[in-house]
Amino acid sequence: MTVTKTSTAVQPSTMASAEAPADSAAELLAAMAAMPAEHPSRAALRDRAIEAWLPLARHLAHRYSGRGEPTDDLVQTATVGLI
Repeated sequence: MTVTKTSTAVQPSTMASAEAPADSAAELLAAMAAMPAEHPSRAALRDRAIEAWLPLARHLAHRYSGRGEPTDDLVQTATVGLI
């Protein structure tokens, strides 16, 4: 009997593109943290960071759907929590 091992490793190019949104969102947060609170472009950077992390908030809301709370309420709560 011959057993062959099938590789399920993710190729680096595929992994980099899958992680790119999270990296850019983390970079936005790091840039915002390094910026003074009164900096004029901080509000725009904050908006971009919120938009970058919004898919994660939606994903988490959908993860907890079907447990007695309407999904729309969960998405709204996740969004407000993100903001």
